[in-house]
Amino acid sequence: MWKKIGWTSLLLLVTVIVIGAGLTIRHQRNTATPKRAIPEVTQTGGVHVTIKQKDVFIRSIAVPAVRNFQRNRQILPSVVIAQAALESQFGTSDLYSDAHNPFGVKGTYQGQSVTFYTREVENGKSVRVLAQFRKYPSVAAAITDHNRLVHRKFVRRTNLLSYRTTTRLLQENGYATDPHYAAKLNRLIVKYHLGKYDLKALNDD
Repeated sequence: MWKKIGWTSLLLLVTVIVIGAGLTIRHQRNTATPKRAIPEVTQTGGVHVTIKQKDVFIRSIAVPAVRNFQRNRQILPSVVIAQAALESQFGTSDLYSDAHNPFGVKGTYQGQSVTFYTREVENGKSVRVLAQFRKYPSVAAAITDHNRLVHRKFVRRTNLLSYRTTTRLLQENGYATDPHYAAKLNRLIVKYHLGKYDLKALNDD
């Protein structure tokens, strides 16, 4: 009887030690320093941008956008500026500050990229996905690359002078998964009078 009690006590003791060791390891894992969180690219809300900040951002995008259109007649400056403002929240996104990428263009640029979480619309639902985005050496390089990409894959027309037709083609040809993408761009163009940069590109050529 005493032997049975002795063996039972020994087994209980071993079990307690094993469980205690497991809890200690689990606690150490939970309290370990976490890895740096991957930021999320967002398109709307959350950041207050002043009128002055918006104006400075618009003009910083407008200068190379006008110059590009005068050179190649590919994408209207108003559309370029509206896309940059929408995708980067007027230059306040981490993707813009970290990678000079105001358009949310995915992939790599000359072998350079950054990784962010982003929101996509799949089957009518917003889902969070991890994606690779192009990292540019400058905003001018980003705009030139964006013009080339948009013209080749989505607009496919040169000297298109209607911003509404351009935004419609972007929507129809799948530039963004947001079903209201074209409408959002059109509202930005009207609200911030971005058409004046189209006129500048045409009249100062």
